[in-house]
Amino acid sequence: MRIDPEQTVARIGIDDPRSLVLFDRFGLDYCCGGTRTLRQACEAAGVDLATLQRELEALSESASTGERDWGAATMTELADHIEHTHHVFVRETFARLAVLVPKVAGHHGAAHPELLQLEKTVRRLAEEMHDHMIREDRVLFPWLRRLDRKSEIHTGPPWSVRRPIDYMMHDHDEVGKMLREIRGLTDNFTPPPGACASFRVMVSLLAELERDTHVHVHKENNILFPAGVRAEAAEMERRGAIQGNTAGVVPGCT
Repeated sequence: MRIDPEQTVARIGIDDPRSLVLFDRFGLDYCCGGTRTLRQACEAAGVDLATLQRELEALSESASTGERDWGAATMTELADHIEHTHHVFVRETFARLAVLVPKVAGHHGAAHPELLQLEKTVRRLAEEMHDHMIREDRVLFPWLRRLDRKSEIHTGPPWSVRRPIDYMMHDHDEVGKMLREIRGLTDNFTPPPGACASFRVMVSLLAELERDTHVHVHKENNILFPAGVRAEAAEMERRGAIQGNTAGVVPGCT
């Protein structure tokens, strides 16, 4: 199948989630930068468009892995999935890094002073992501689940769901900056020659955290959040239609 270079990378990733692995390998931003076309994303990353197109087209012709099509899921299903997989992974990974990073920095900081900055950045990232996930779990995701229940009367804060979504997307941008900083401080997640087992495990965990966060943010920015905005718009249109139909009706008259 021919890959259209004017398609957004988000759309390509939604249509075939296997392409996300390729985007990561080529260094394309498909989560926070998902609205870019494939051509624009390649230009920004300094990637040869024709080469990536060939790999994407070969991937599209190969057998599917049977992965769930999250673009076709309800908001409730996707929010549940994000909480039970990505949020759980993030919390478990930071619990391990909270032990590993100070240990490695303490033992190897003299020879590798960048580890001292790494420790600070990982701590900041953990605080940011934990706070972010709490706000999603307690505020935004319940709101999106209510919008999924179209037969119910929706009550909530007197503002649009777009407001918390904008905050979440801003958080995602900040997380992306910190992940790029961590990538730089670890030489693209490459342990130095002769690194001890703890050093290698730490770097591996950080690399896996980056990969998972890219997919995590893609599912929110490019699938879940736009679905929430559309659902709220449809709900407001439905309310407007109901109000229009009842306008001019005198109570008690038939």
